[in-house]
Amino acid sequence: MPDKSIIYSKNTGEVPVPLTVRIEWLPDGTIKPLMYWTPDGSCYAVKHIFECVHLAHFKEKDTGIRIKVKAEIKETAEPFADYGYLQHETYLYFADNRFCGKNIIDSRYGHPGKEFITVTLDVFPNCDYELVYFQVKNERYIVEKTTSIEPRGSFAAGGIGIQHKVNVQLVNADNDGVFDHDRNIRRSAALFFEINKWFVSMKNTA
Repeated sequence: MPDKSIIYSKNTGEVPVPLTVRIEWLPDGTIKPLMYWTPDGSCYAVKHIFECVHLAHFKEKDTGIRIKVKAEIKETAEPFADYGYLQHETYLYFADNRFCGKNIIDSRYGHPGKEFITVTLDVFPNCDYELVYFQVKNERYIVEKTTSIEPRGSFAAGGIGIQHKVNVQLVNADNDGVFDHDRNIRRSAALFFEINKWFVSMKNTA
C-alpha cells in the first residue's frame, strides 16, 4: 500500500490508491461515504452503496471495513474533458478499527443527557480527519474551526471519549447559507467521539 495509507480504494489486481473521503458518521455508529478525492485532485460523488463488509487486515494486524460503491466523477485534473457522465464501481477501504468498533457502552448504560448525532467529516489517507458539519435536534451547523482535541469525559452526559471543541455557525439543511441574517448564530460547542459514535451533552429538562 502506498505510504501505508489507511483510507484507500482498490479493485482486484489493482494498486491501492490513497483517498481523502467525506463521510457521514450516523448516530447508530455506521458511516456513509459521500464523496472522495484521489491524489491528482479528481473528485468523485458516491451515487450508490452496494455493500459494507467487515474485514480483518492480517498484515496490518487491524480490522476495518470495505464498502463497494458506484461513483461518478465530478471534477478532474484535465479541465477540458467532460466527465459528468462517467460512473464506475470500486471498493473503498477503511483499514482502521475506529470505523467498525462495537459500542458496548450505550448498550449497557443510558443517560438522558447524551444525544448521539450525525457528523460529516473529511477523512484523509493517513486517517487524520477534519470536521465539516453536524446536526443536533434538526439543526445543522458548519464547523468553522476546531480549537482543541483531547481525551475527556462528559459528566453531564455520562460518557467519555475524545472531546472536540469547535466554533460553529448555524446553516440551513441544504447548503451553507445562513437561515436568517438576523439569526446569524455563531457559538462554541463540544462534540465527543465515543468508540464508534458521536454525541453531545444535552440539558436534562425532565
